[in-house]
Amino acid sequence: REITANSSEFDNGYIFVAHSQGGPISRAVVEEMDDHKVKRYISMAGLQNGQFIGPDKVEVSIANDGPFLASLVPETMFNYSAYGPEDYYGKMQKDYVIYTIENPDAQYTYSQFNVNRWPQFGSFSTANFFLPVYNNVNRCLPGDDQCIYDQHRRKANFLKLEEAHFFASPADERIMPWQSSIFGRYSEVDTIEEIETKYMNLTIVNMNDTLEYTSDTFGLKTLDERGGLFIHEIANISHSCWRADQKDGCKWAPLYNDHLYPVLH
Repeated sequence: REITANSSEFDNGYIFVAHSQGGPISRAVVEEMDDHKVKRYISMAGLQNGQFIGPDKVEVSIANDGPFLASLVPETMFNYSAYGPEDYYGKMQKDYVIYTIENPDAQYTYSQFNVNRWPQFGSFSTANFFLPVYNNVNRCLPGDDQCIYDQHRRKANFLKLEEAHFFASPADERIMPWQSSIFGRYSEVDTIEEIETKYMNLTIVNMNDTLEYTSDTFGLKTLDERGGLFIHEIANISHSCWRADQKDGCKWAPLYNDHLYPVLH
């Protein structure tokens, strides 16, 4: 707000661009900032619908993600290194959910707990303090007029956008599932225990079939119906290639020229 308020070049609106974890954070800014003038919002490989290591690419996580996950939170809070390959098939994910629920203060310290979109909606919608709020699926108790007002306010602020562009790639090796960047998620189970026992039954739910879209909780469906929602699925783009060349051969310049430049101008 201070940046945009102190420069006249933003008076007629501006483009807001985000990458990775900046995706949900920037969307939260849009929803909370009543006086924003964002005309076009661009999310590149953004963690828009949270993170959950499901069966879709679990082998990739087993092979590559151990050190990465361990770097996200201290082992004194949650020790990823204590889990073997067999535990990636639901046990580790279930234990992580239980830790998050039993240690709510962890969400105020490490963002990895905030973006955990586990597939048991009842506990997720109440125990996660961040993502359900900005997806507008947090529960408002009867008589909690402030909660209801804030939901309407956040949706109205999101719908001030003229355009929203969400970019994703099936080659993304960090966003799990990669469809989260375009508001996909895993299917739901009935209990936390079933995160482990029914892990291999989890399937991808695409944006158009999610509660957030079908119930238009924060404005996705309305924005789509008025022609302002753009979903971009691009092949062979690794997670960090959205901002720089990568050793895997992914080049930023063609990505920018072919896909990003057209929506920036």
